[in-house]
Amino acid sequence: MSTNNDVEENGMNERGALLDFPGADELMAAGRVEPPSERALARVLAEVEAAVAAEGTTGRAGPDTGAVVATPIRRLSGRRRALIGLLTTAAVATGVVTYANTGTAPAGPGTRSEASADTASVFLNDISTVAATQSVSSGKYWKTRTNVGDAYLSASMDFYVVKDGKAYKKGQRPDWQFGPKDLDWKSLDQLTTDPAKLLQLLQTPPRPKSISPFDQAATLLGDSPASPKLRAGLFRAMAGLKGVKLLGTVKDSTGRRGTAVEFAEAKSVGRVIVDPKTSAILEYTFTWTAGPSKGKATHQTYLSAGFTDKIG
Repeated sequence: MSTNNDVEENGMNERGALLDFPGADELMAAGRVEPPSERALARVLAEVEAAVAAEGTTGRAGPDTGAVVATPIRRLSGRRRALIGLLTTAAVATGVVTYANTGTAPAGPGTRSEASADTASVFLNDISTVAATQSVSSGKYWKTRTNVGDAYLSASMDFYVVKDGKAYKKGQRPDWQFGPKDLDWKSLDQLTTDPAKLLQLLQTPPRPKSISPFDQAATLLGDSPASPKLRAGLFRAMAGLKGVKLLGTVKDSTGRRGTAVEFAEAKSVGRVIVDPKTSAILEYTFTWTAGPSKGKATHQTYLSAGFTDKIG
């Protein structure tokens, strides 16, 4: 077996040296970055070219991408580490980070093992931050526009649908199931927003015919007028569920791009597609994988959701 002689003075091999720069961990955790806009790319390339010129390192344009590909670096000085850090910052700052399921095998205790579960947790925690920054609003009704039409919910849980321009009252909407609790509109404001407490509620032993903890959280995120703070807590609680898997960037049934996560139980699989820019739920799918309903799936595509003061 040959020995790798490309070792820096500090003892790192070439790969270790190449990854020894500011932002390496963030870039590896991010997965991949979608192409930035032409304006953003031009600005960043100008900065990179200036840094390359100052360092005296040549670069060339990568095929089809327009990205700078640095020549191989055997030993990284402090300035070159800073230069690569600039490249990393440029990649993350100018693009939209997408989360990919790498399928990496477990790397042992104390490392970033079980990559899909780990990245799902990272994604959901990131989305919780996005959710928390959304503006607070209010109204008489919570309106959801889905693939099957428009629906309105009042604070008293009266449920209305609009068909052919006319509003029809459909009676009372069932409360949202959340662990040991049954929540109506008013009790949403009384529900804790602490992620650890929300996770504890979700992990309470299930009641008969209860849906999975993942589906309970997903339903609240998609169907209810939960506040930005509560939505942020729900995403963080979902991140703490064991078995949540990241599927990566997908398209919903209308062609919108989002990031999908799923949770499998013994007889079913729940999946949500989330808009990483707004934290909105784009689509929710529940599929039976066993039992008499095996293969049956329910899809809910959310075209929009928000408060309004009138029906229609």
